[in-house]
Amino acid sequence: MHYQQRAAPPPGGEPDEFVLSDGSLDRMGDVVEPSGWQLDRLKSDPVVLFNHNRDQIVGRWTDVRVKDGKLLGRIVWAKSDKWPMGQYIRDLVREGVLRTVSVGFQPIAKEPLTKDASPHHGPFRFTRHELLECSIVSVPANPNALALSKDYPRDVLAEVFRKTAGRFDELRTAHAKPGKSIVDTRTKMQTQTIAQKIQNSQQNISFLRDSLNDLAARDDLDADETKRYQEDLPKQIEEARRELEAHRRVERSLVDDSPATPAQPDRREPEIMPPLTSTAPALQNGDGRKLFAVPKKKLEPGDHVARALAAWTKAHVLKDPIEKILRDGYGNDEMTSIVLRAAVNPAMTTVATWAAELVQTSNVDYLDRLIPNFIFPQLKAMGPSYTFGNNGVLKIPVRANTPTLAGAWTGEGAAKPVKRASFSTVSLTPTKLSVISTFSEEMATYGMPSIEGIIRQAMSDDTGIALDTYLIDNVAASAGVRPAGLLNGVTPITASAATPALAAMTADLKALVAAITAAGGGGRGPIAVLVNPAQALALNFVQTTTGDFAFSSVEEAGRKLGVRFIVSATVPAGRVIAVDAADFATALGDVPRFAVSTEATLHEEDTTPLALGTGTQGSGVLAVPMRSLFQTDAVAIRMSLYVSWVMRRASMVQTVASVIW
Repeated sequence: MHYQQRAAPPPGGEPDEFVLSDGSLDRMGDVVEPSGWQLDRLKSDPVVLFNHNRDQIVGRWTDVRVKDGKLLGRIVWAKSDKWPMGQYIRDLVREGVLRTVSVGFQPIAKEPLTKDASPHHGPFRFTRHELLECSIVSVPANPNALALSKDYPRDVLAEVFRKTAGRFDELRTAHAKPGKSIVDTRTKMQTQTIAQKIQNSQQNISFLRDSLNDLAARDDLDADETKRYQEDLPKQIEEARRELEAHRRVERSLVDDSPATPAQPDRREPEIMPPLTSTAPALQNGDGRKLFAVPKKKLEPGDHVARALAAWTKAHVLKDPIEKILRDGYGNDEMTSIVLRAAVNPAMTTVATWAAELVQTSNVDYLDRLIPNFIFPQLKAMGPSYTFGNNGVLKIPVRANTPTLAGAWTGEGAAKPVKRASFSTVSLTPTKLSVISTFSEEMATYGMPSIEGIIRQAMSDDTGIALDTYLIDNVAASAGVRPAGLLNGVTPITASAATPALAAMTADLKALVAAITAAGGGGRGPIAVLVNPAQALALNFVQTTTGDFAFSSVEEAGRKLGVRFIVSATVPAGRVIAVDAADFATALGDVPRFAVSTEATLHEEDTTPLALGTGTQGSGVLAVPMRSLFQTDAVAIRMSLYVSWVMRRASMVQTVASVIW
């Protein structure tokens, strides 16, 4: 077999062109009409993916259009060297190893393909559909979604795929030697047309059988599914078989009428494989003469290599086992089998184009990071809580610790003392924690699990940690911005250096409780003691003088000591904070509020966000970078947590730093 050698295009040359889809029957038994494509979505974000994986971008599509009943497009390959796999995929395409693509689309309008089609399961004829993406794949849904390669000699393709060289309009003429073909050009084209019909019939039968197997594997079938299982599918399979046999009879008739070309002297006739859609051995005429030419001389070593290449290519296109291709085409030629075994490595999950694409990928349930226990909700539950209602400020009356309205001993008929109470007030004003995050509409549509749910949960968790950090810091209040941290103005108590650790722990806790009770606290409920997990574990390991563990748990330690321990990693290790929870007053802080927008314009700044524009007209300053959600098909989520707190009396918070237990 003679052909012209063609060099691959140089790097940076003309991008490769593909047939993305056409109106033929696909492997699911459906038809996607070329005239129904809506291309605006793809043209706005024309990335080329590998195996429909949104994390594997290898280039972008350009010149996407519908022409002559085909959806066509060209690839402009990404030039980044940060993902070597992308360059490897490009090389596989350029070398002809990967030649197929697959579209991902959103159906808009469809109709049953046949009168017997199920309204729920199809097969369907899609009449209007939006193209969302198109990927380089190893197994396409549409067998005609192929590269329009200009690097293959057309007589090679004609020999392997049983197509005439004239069918490849993209290639220049390659001259064959006289006496090569045993079937004239017209008959070849007719045979190829019949071959396509045979292939479509075989695919239809496979699809119907798969549907029948799916129903057979299910235990509970409704009335429609039972009818489809018992009547419709078996009937459709029989009709498809009769149609396939009719096409095969036509194919045999066309070949029988084709005159054989006598072999030239001193020249071996080429070996030609059966058509791609044929699964039967070479047919024979009534006189026993084989319809396909066979070698008249002993096969040379190079012939086995050519056979192996042809068999591998046919197996790749038809997705049939290579053993079946060898048996049908060459009668299990042993030498060709040896060539294939020597050339093919074992299938591995890490080797692209040889089993790596068969490894399934699944996004399991979202694995969140470990979030520490929150302090605020536990402490809030122990103290008084208020609501603002329609008020902008809440004033809470607080009595002085001095008992000024105490009764005095009075004799009969004696004058009674008249006293006055001493009150003060503390104020609660609305303050809030807020954050905004954005993501693309494509991420919202195709992301699994839901990106919006993940972001909402992450906002809640991270804001809870931030709230606890602000709660126990020593920062003063800022009007209308934030409340004061609990440790603001609190002087730490010196940690005990007593030994053993039980003695130091007891001394530190006593010092904290004594400081609060000396200021008049601790009489209306338990004192909350905030500790780091390290100190909480130390409580469990403390031993008595007899070697027994003093407490079986942190909860038991709280009951025995008359306090309530709140354990959180937000508390610095070595620090212990005691709070009289009865004096910890809060407002709101229960549930965060979320809002979603697709039309806002944002200043994308995470530290010091600004107003979008400041200054006088004509000389203002714009905040950059800015993003228009409407213009970029983006979505923003805003979370606001309204929360306020105040200690009603002074000295109701005490702390010990750098404890030794």
